[in-house]
Amino acid sequence: MHWLVVVTVLAVNPDLPEPTSPARETPEEKKKLEEEIAKELGTPSLRAPPPSAPSAAPVLAGPAPSASAGSSGTGQAGGSPFARILLLPDISAVGSGALAWNSLDVETASPRSDPFAPAHELQPIFQELELGVQAVVDPYARADIFLSFSPEGAGVEEAYLTTLGLPLGFQIRAGQLYAPFGRQNQQHAHVWAFVDRPLALARLLAADGLGGPGVDVSWLAPIPWFAELHLAYQSLAPAFDPESHRGGLARLIQFFDVSDASTLGVGVSAARIDEAGEDASRDVLGADVFVKIRPPSGRSYLALQGEVLLRRLSGSEAAGGAGDVPEPPGTEWGGYAQAVYRDGPYLAYGARYERAPAATGGPEHRASALATWFPSEFERIRMQLSYDRLPGGSNGFEALLQLEFAIGAHGAHPF
Repeated sequence: MHWLVVVTVLAVNPDLPEPTSPARETPEEKKKLEEEIAKELGTPSLRAPPPSAPSAAPVLAGPAPSASAGSSGTGQAGGSPFARILLLPDISAVGSGALAWNSLDVETASPRSDPFAPAHELQPIFQELELGVQAVVDPYARADIFLSFSPEGAGVEEAYLTTLGLPLGFQIRAGQLYAPFGRQNQQHAHVWAFVDRPLALARLLAADGLGGPGVDVSWLAPIPWFAELHLAYQSLAPAFDPESHRGGLARLIQFFDVSDASTLGVGVSAARIDEAGEDASRDVLGADVFVKIRPPSGRSYLALQGEVLLRRLSGSEAAGGAGDVPEPPGTEWGGYAQAVYRDGPYLAYGARYERAPAATGGPEHRASALATWFPSEFERIRMQLSYDRLPGGSNGFEALLQLEFAIGAHGAHPF
């Protein structure tokens, strides 16, 4: 392995001195060569093995490299110092599947894109495999690519460039990306605390998340607390051809340190979306709040989260956000509130209440309970039990047992 690295370094930098053969290499020459390798890898130094272990391979000195690419142009582009010299990006995979049971005919009574089973049947479901490729492109931008593989097919979930080091607190993202609207809409499925997305987001925004090709310009205000403003213009797809929908979005998110153990985040969002055809449009307003209470000592915490959405659909009838359910013109609202308690490194418990417009008219109410076991930080098993109350007295229970795992270096998503 030592000589493989030497050959690679020499190929990148021909000015390095040629190494001598192992038989003729003196300790001084070996030390000098290791220092040259450390300089090329961006590490402080390569430490020679101690005298008591002459046959041991050289080890890296200093702090361990980060598992993901840095957020600035000076950071390493890879989870290993060798990745930069080999021009390798961070590669990751996140897979999820579930065992589902439902007492309702969900497809007709409560349409949704998230996993469900036919009425009174126990069904295994493959949910998604997300493949991530991330790296710093150059000192000016980094790239994030997420490919999604599901029973519906393969596609690009997100693929965008993010600028690095623009002045005055500005940053630009451009490409295929989730719209900066609300808190959970920008999160990938493996970041959710619960197995499925809230019904209100699916029916008032988009079944699989509101997003599409476009540009997002953000500005970090130079004030004592965190305040960030987003302005975006995208081709958006509530449920049909994204070429026929274009929208402008705005979002303001602020975070406050309430105490050493608690953080408060509040956000407001607005969007104007041109629907299919020329005589329909969708206006959506949203407000979200997030509270996290975590004592400085220990790994337990309590996270409270909620969102409220108001949607006004004007013009002719258009296909809805979930399951192509027709939506009459008018105003609808919905939202959710949830609480999750992380009990140390291995367990978590949660509860969620939802309200959303139903396919049959009137509101649908849903309550869910969650229990999660983390064998490690790279795997989790979740049991979610839900009770649905539909207009007209139709009620039903749902059970989801999900397994999720992650491998590779996966960069952080928006907090």
